[in-house]
Formats: sequence, C-alpha cells, structure tokens
Amino acid sequence: MIIYHELLPEAYVLGLAPGPSAAFELALAQQLRRAERSGKTAVWVDCRLLTSLPAGAVRLLHACHHRLHQRGAQLVLCRVPGALAGTLRQASADLCLAPTFDEAAAQQCSGPFEA
Repeated sequence: MIIYHELLPEAYVLGLAPGPSAAFELALAQQLRRAERSGKTAVWVDCRLLTSLPAGAVRLLHACHHRLHQRGAQLVLCRVPGALAGTLRQASADLCLAPTFDEAAAQQCSGPFEA
C-alpha cells in the first residue's frame, strides 16, 4: 500500500507499506506512473516499513527504473531493510539503493549503494 507521496524540490517521494499483493501492485503501478509524469529528475521510494516485496512489484520498480533512466532521471529505493535489500540486489542488480534520503540526494546512481 502507498502510505504517502510528496513532491519535493529535488525529487518525488513515495512511501510504501505492506498490503495485499494484488492491491499493492496496482497502487504501486499507479503511483510510479504519477511519479514519472511529475517531471522530477529523481523518484525516491521509502521502503523502511517493508519486509518483502511481491515479484510483480519488483518488476514494476525495475521497469520504472529503466523508463526514468532513458530520460536522464533516476529511481532510488531508500531506507531498505537489510534482508529486502539483499533480495532486491539479487532480483535486479541495477536498482539503486540508498540508506537515507540525504545519500540519495548527494549521489547520482549508476548502480546499487550499500544499504
């Protein structure tokens, strides 16, 4: 479930919380499209409340990452818990992870950060 979204000067922030898989993926797809259309150069996804992600959600994040990258923008997964970070790295090595929003803002992603 999406618990918040916010448009900041430097990024579009999307906060996630656990929810039923089908509803979660639908809400995530809608919010990622909204974030992409925001015109921001970064989309930060706050994952601190998650312990896992459905495979479909990982595919949505990966696809969004590639669409943003094609237009010179980036998707950064922030505050990802350790076990989930490992799962995400295995699923898609090119997803960008940052331990904090400050870290996401300070660096351009070219690959995964250490979380």
